[in-house]
Amino acid sequence: MTSPDDAAGRTPPRGAMPALYANTFVMATGFYVLVPLLAVHLADGLGFGLALVGLLAGVRAGAQQGLQLPAGILADRWGVRRTIVAGVLVRAAGFGALALATTPLAVGAAGVAVGLGGALFHPASYAAYARLGGARPDVFARREALSNAGFVVGPLLGGLLVATGFDVVCWVAAGLFLVAAPLTWWGLGRAAEPDAGPPAVPAAEPATPAPSPSGGMRREARRALVLLCLLNAGAWAIFTQLQLVVPLRLDAVLGSSVGVGAVYAAVAVLVLTTTVPVTRWLQARLRMPAVLALGVALMGTGIAVLGGGPGVASLVAGMVVFTLGQMVFQPAMSAVVAAGAPAASVATRFGVNGLALAVGGVVGSSVVGAMLAGPLADGGWAWAGFALAGAGVAVGYARARVG
Repeated sequence: MTSPDDAAGRTPPRGAMPALYANTFVMATGFYVLVPLLAVHLADGLGFGLALVGLLAGVRAGAQQGLQLPAGILADRWGVRRTIVAGVLVRAAGFGALALATTPLAVGAAGVAVGLGGALFHPASYAAYARLGGARPDVFARREALSNAGFVVGPLLGGLLVATGFDVVCWVAAGLFLVAAPLTWWGLGRAAEPDAGPPAVPAAEPATPAPSPSGGMRREARRALVLLCLLNAGAWAIFTQLQLVVPLRLDAVLGSSVGVGAVYAAVAVLVLTTTVPVTRWLQARLRMPAVLALGVALMGTGIAVLGGGPGVASLVAGMVVFTLGQMVFQPAMSAVVAAGAPAASVATRFGVNGLALAVGGVVGSSVVGAMLAGPLADGGWAWAGFALAGAGVAVGYARARVG
């Protein structure tokens, strides 16, 4: 049995990795064509109340995050390629259903389908990256860059299409996910499955056969995974402020939703163009615990500066620091989750981590949401708590020596 690390000394079949990269971009574009417009459609087009719009968004997100663990187990047992294809087809059906849905029940059912599709292909896709790319941070950095490319292209395309009708946006989004199905099936083939390793090529370090783990080693591995997931959940509680605190502060300072959108687009372009070189530079100089600690510390500091300082200068400085932390943290987290996993359980590990991130995101958003009306309302030193939280999680990564 091989691990993702063993793949570092292997050459994936020609075309498999480009197909996976193209798949990531197509799916990200399809998602962002539609989802940024969904809340507006539900509120303005269908007349749903904001509380109901929020509930329906939570149903979709909960379906995706909450089902990632069983979906990861399924991917390891049924096959990565099959699970990704099933996921994109289910999500395409969900987006098509949104084109027809006019009642809360119908929208909710479509949202469950959209979330279920994401749950199916998300851990399987990350497992494919780990198996084909050897769990290297720079491989995951390219994935994040392509996802951010979809974040830039998708809303632009959606903005052009929505003038012709929201249903057109839904069908185009569904069509993009349908394109991802054959791209996955024929592009990947069996290259990403654990029993389909390509011929070995010389590696930087000689590979040694891995001994069969004893019961004690397995228990130690499980404890290490639990600790890693707890730390990742803490880091994700900070990361998810990109969807809560950041837009609220941007709107408060800039006074315009157009300005908020422009800032997000600029951040996406920055991440797209610099994630890979930054990751490579860090990969050559720091061990993974230090990279994770640096990333989460920067994210916490960025939120503290963005919220605690007055005016546009602190806003820009905070966004730059937070974005740098995001670029540092995300590829390293994915690489560490995959590293050392038996090839037959990589998707399961990503499913476990996805569930931990979901818990961290819910807790972080709930706690900070309650504080926004209290100690965080007037800015000032209360925002330093984000920097302290980031520093605390950073110490945890360093002491745990994960990765």
